[in-house]
Amino acid sequence: MRGPSATLATSVDLHLHTRHSDGDEAPAELARRCVDAGLRVAAVTDHNTVAGIAAFDQAIGGRLTVVPACEITATWRGEETHCLAYFVDPRDPKFRERIGGIHDAELVWWRTWTDRVQAIGVPLTWDDVVRRLGGHRVAYVGDYLALLLEATHGDPRFAAYTAEAYDRLVADWCRPGRPLHVEHPEKPDVADVLSWIEEAGGAAVLAHPGTFVTGLDVSECVELLKPLAEAGLAGLEVWTSWHTPAVSARLTDVCDLLGLVATAGSDYHGARVKPWAPRPGLLPALPADPLAVIDALHDRRPVRTSTEAGL
Repeated sequence: MRGPSATLATSVDLHLHTRHSDGDEAPAELARRCVDAGLRVAAVTDHNTVAGIAAFDQAIGGRLTVVPACEITATWRGEETHCLAYFVDPRDPKFRERIGGIHDAELVWWRTWTDRVQAIGVPLTWDDVVRRLGGHRVAYVGDYLALLLEATHGDPRFAAYTAEAYDRLVADWCRPGRPLHVEHPEKPDVADVLSWIEEAGGAAVLAHPGTFVTGLDVSECVELLKPLAEAGLAGLEVWTSWHTPAVSARLTDVCDLLGLVATAGSDYHGARVKPWAPRPGLLPALPADPLAVIDALHDRRPVRTSTEAGL
């Protein structure tokens, strides 16, 4: 699925990925791109890990403000959703344990999928995956499928598939009832994730929520999202490479009515993974005052005592 072209530059990007999850670039390379893009504030939001924050911060070297963050996989209304956790303490052991459980379960899922690939006679081993993609990261889904297509070169069962037709490959081979289907691991409920973020001293933002509000007017969006706001949600990712300007405008109104912070993040993974978001800080539409977003989000952090903060 492709989002709208991101061509407008902002100075604040609160949604960036590195090779510690499904991004294409090491933290130091991402840091260089953020500086070159003229960003003043940036957040690495790798999926279910905070492992890349320290290296990114070190590479930035004080040239811009780094917000500690990550993107957590959850379940809401029976579907997968993602929560962005901002201003969390990356050293918080309980928080790291919780998100680590999600990360590790997804890594086991891919290993099981690789075993299933071998079981149908395709010469792809987990060692092959580790050598190409790394053994401690959950990489971009297309990279696993690319390895499958490489390993099936000359196999007539896969001759019709190309790197540009991953959706068809998944539909034919990986959906329920198909030979490579593996049941996905259970994910935490979004309400639990909101409490994790609060306990870690952070502010929770629902990532790229546009798919959940398709076809809804502003009042219907408010009714849909009100329970999350009451459960501790601090904001919505309004400006993103997944939203058209019209969707961003509608979600801005929703934030105003619910008292939520409207945030901005490109969801940059690298130009290869997301060619419509080719560098940090590019969006299809922009907030009027990007730095005000940071102040508002910072103010939504819970008040923690010294004991809660581990001091």
